[in-house]
Amino acid sequence: MATRKELEDKIATMKAGLNTVPDNLKPNLQAKIEDYEYKLSQLGDETPAAEPPAEGGLAAIAQMLNAFMAGGGGADSFEVKQIIKEYLDVDKVKLSELDQSVIDEITKNQKVTIELPAYDMKIEMKQSVSKIPNIFSMIDDVLAGNNVFLIGEAGGGKTYAAETIAELLDRRIQIINCSQYTSPTEILGGQTIEGYKEGKLIKAWRDGDVLILDEMPKLDPNTAGLFNDALAKSSKTREVSKAKINSTNPEEPPVERNAKFACIATGNIYPNSPDTRRYVGNNQQDLSLLDRFSGSVYFVEFADYLDQTSARYNFLYEMLVGNYHEYIRDVRNKQTPPTPRGLRTVLESLNMKNYALVSYRTLISFRVAFEYELVRALARKEGKDVSSRGKTVVQNFENYLVAFPPDARATLLSTTKFTTEYIDNLVKKAIDKVVNSKNEVNGFIDILAPDVKSTAGKTRGESREWKIAEDYILKEE
Repeated sequence: MATRKELEDKIATMKAGLNTVPDNLKPNLQAKIEDYEYKLSQLGDETPAAEPPAEGGLAAIAQMLNAFMAGGGGADSFEVKQIIKEYLDVDKVKLSELDQSVIDEITKNQKVTIELPAYDMKIEMKQSVSKIPNIFSMIDDVLAGNNVFLIGEAGGGKTYAAETIAELLDRRIQIINCSQYTSPTEILGGQTIEGYKEGKLIKAWRDGDVLILDEMPKLDPNTAGLFNDALAKSSKTREVSKAKINSTNPEEPPVERNAKFACIATGNIYPNSPDTRRYVGNNQQDLSLLDRFSGSVYFVEFADYLDQTSARYNFLYEMLVGNYHEYIRDVRNKQTPPTPRGLRTVLESLNMKNYALVSYRTLISFRVAFEYELVRALARKEGKDVSSRGKTVVQNFENYLVAFPPDARATLLSTTKFTTEYIDNLVKKAIDKVVNSKNEVNGFIDILAPDVKSTAGKTRGESREWKIAEDYILKEE
């Protein structure tokens, strides 16, 4: 026979679920409630207070199912689905009820959507793209017809950001790789040995493409002046009928601006800033050109998410980036920064960036070297006769150090403590976690940087399916 406490718990649970179960199940549940109340009344009048029912979310769904099952009638899969659907139609699972790991995965994989009614368009981007510094402001500028200028270190993602904006807006790209040898023909068009060639500025202006001026400060200032007319008329504040430019084709009338035209320039430094030993190929530029970018100049800085996805593996991220982002934040806030950790942070603290940087390209080069070693180790595990020759992380670091003179190299090594033995040990530990794990996939996931774990399946596929890696695993002769 059921105890008083058991009967009270069943009644409380069933009543809590009575208003949320489907209508066709309510009569049966109500009859069971009345039956248990009668049995409870036969046990006497003294009834201790029942525990309060759970409130909302997953607990409420469980409560409803328990209530129905407490009636003894059982439930098939259709009825269970109906109970859950009925509840979720009127209430939702609370965020607080989800495990933190689930919340992290949702956050990493969710997309950001921007509604732009005035442009009759919707922009949808991955969470990773939304973390590009100033991405939303840059999109606003492009849509308004403002000319955008991105400044930042080499390999810091300037061109990537420009190309990403064009992709988000579903626009084609025209790229001019700027240098002192960039010709007027490439910009405005002109006669070549193959006949008349249309300039990239004219094509972008007429067709509504995004014109990317990669490394604009490297242009000869007289050549750069060819952009002045167009960039002065790119703003949406100027009527299209008054926004026309001339090509070098004498048979073509002035070209009317396409409403989708946009210009994004990139450079390592702002033109006319003090000379720097790091970027000596830049030229002074006329103020009239720089004025065309007024109000839309952005400094593109290294983003932690892109650092993690570029390095991919946590030991490489810690070795090459370390606490760079915390260090820079504290320096800018005029607070005492932490002890530098990681190659990029040490270079910053020692003021050695004039020799070499730790860019996204640097991170990727180290990642590729490690993946060669990982592929070889996995091949050996499968019984293949694999050569020990080939690219390694240690070799990659030695090649990186070539950029430093002897004294600077010695200082860097003494500060980082990056000896051959130390790096080899990091690599060995990472490989062992994959090769010697009971579950190779779990071992692979374990060595990834935190923000990369959400795409672990895709990441693993990219590293294992490298034909170039397979081709260069050589058998000993």
